[in-house]
Amino acid sequence: MRLSLFEHHLEAKAQLLWPAAVRALFIRAGSLTLTQADGTVHTLTSLACLFTESALTLEGAAEVWAFELSRQTLAAMTAEQRLHCVMSNEVGLEDQRAVVFRLDRVEFSPAFETPKHGHKGPGIRRLYEGRLVAEIGDEVRRLDQGDAWFETGHDPVIGRNIAPHSGFVRAMVLPVALHGKSTFIPWDETEATKPRGTLRTEYFDRIVHC
Repeated sequence: MRLSLFEHHLEAKAQLLWPAAVRALFIRAGSLTLTQADGTVHTLTSLACLFTESALTLEGAAEVWAFELSRQTLAAMTAEQRLHCVMSNEVGLEDQRAVVFRLDRVEFSPAFETPKHGHKGPGIRRLYEGRLVAEIGDEVRRLDQGDAWFETGHDPVIGRNIAPHSGFVRAMVLPVALHGKSTFIPWDETEATKPRGTLRTEYFDRIVHC
């Protein structure tokens, strides 16, 4: 099973037609009108999100980040998809008919540092505002606005905010048993006593068949 992140920039009066897929649309900036195959219309503005499995018509002036879940192989990705792809990763769970697809955003207060931790499943993150220093396994990275990264869940992670305000959007793919449950795992007893300190906003937590 593959989780992919695509980026699209729509100019005013532009229109895109997308086929049906298991996807979440996050509006990084601007305003967008989406019409589903059944005629349902949604208007989204900055930092809003929509989960859908429908074919879509998109109109407006916006920067759109689309997280898509599929069983498509990397080799089967079209040239158009590759043009807009920011990141695409295998997430396992191939033997599962149903999985949890979850999207949320995480915001950091000034100078805050998370406890060392892992998660109970993999996912893609992308920074929509600010700047972080992230320790992921044996790697240290500075993450600037627009940077994306993948976490397996098994590697230890520490995130430190080095901007007045930082926030990232996160898409995760999880076993059905984790529906409605936290994925956060403190790395040890000492880390478990430290404050989490971030503000989390959940957009959706859906069981999907993919």
